Amino acid sequence: MSLKLIVGLGNPGLRYSGTRHNLGFAAVEKLAEALAFSWKFEKRFDAEIAEGIIGDQKLTLLKPQTFMNLSGISVHSFKSFYKLTNSEILVAYDDYNLKFGESKLKIGGADGGHNGISNIIMQIGADFTRFRLGIHPKYSVSLNLSDFVLGQFEPSEVELLNQLFPQWVRAIQLIMDKGIEKAMNQINQKRIEQTKNTVEYEQHSE
Repeated sequence: MSLKLIVGLGNPGLRYSGTRHNLGFAAVEKLAEALAFSWKFEKRFDAEIAEGIIGDQKLTLLKPQTFMNLSGISVHSFKSFYKLTNSEILVAYDDYNLKFGESKLKIGGADGGHNGISNIIMQIGADFTRFRLGIHPKYSVSLNLSDFVLGQFEPSEVELLNQLFPQWVRAIQLIMDKGIEKAMNQINQKRIEQTKNTVEYEQHSE
């Protein structure tokens, strides 16, 4: 099955713009720019959507406006309306379990402590594809996890993100072109390169 829905997770509103927890939003926004898709609000899905034709198939990008903990409501509504299967859905989101700058593609599994993913699993099941975008800091932080993920990126992190977004957009486009299984092999093998980028970022920030 090819992708028909790409979901980016985050919280709506200016208060949360640019926070770590909105990295999924940011990733699909960059993808929309690359594809020249325009955003609009769809009340029936309680989501911002951007859509167009890629090849001979319709593709929709979706940003739930339900707040993170209820992300699954929007995803379930869209899936049910268009009768999608979970294999046609990709979800991009911030992942505290990966180092900042790393990414990983996987199918299914647990929620990893991410409330948005937890709610999507509750609504549609676990067997959808995830594009995990690492936010784990170099140093331990004194803030609790909630305060950390709702905080803004450091200037040095923003600098690296500007380099990473084009890579992540190309990775998603690879999934669309080659399919999830083939793309997974290539994307996850590139974690060595991503780790190198992370090391360079850490050295630069010292």
